Amino acid sequence: MLRALGAIAEALFATASGPPPRDRIGWLLEECEDFLSRAGARSRLLVGLGVLAVSLLAPLMVLRFPPLRRLSHRERVRALRKLEASPAASPLFAIKALLSLVYYEHPDAAREIGFDGECLRGGP
Repeated sequence: MLRALGAIAEALFATASGPPPRDRIGWLLEECEDFLSRAGARSRLLVGLGVLAVSLLAPLMVLRFPPLRRLSHRERVRALRKLEASPAASPLFAIKALLSLVYYEHPDAAREIGFDGECLRGGP
């Protein structure tokens, strides 16, 4: 499941210059593994089913054979975009939410989007 989650993350967080650094994806997968190990069996099952659904459905959106991780980076990005625009996008939204919560905890990712650790609201 973690390899499939990594393939999804590389495509989700890609920029015009390509996928995020490998060490950041490695960090993300370690954090997700830790998070899911504490989340309980039902949560792990649901995340696993979501990852499986995305891994099988997304390639079909670009007329390729599953699983998603076998596609080139460019095809993965395209496949996820097409899946996101389809009526079958729910599993992708769930996986995207989980990955985003963890990914943007990384200091480099937070800096890239301009997060400085401060609250947006002013004082009382």
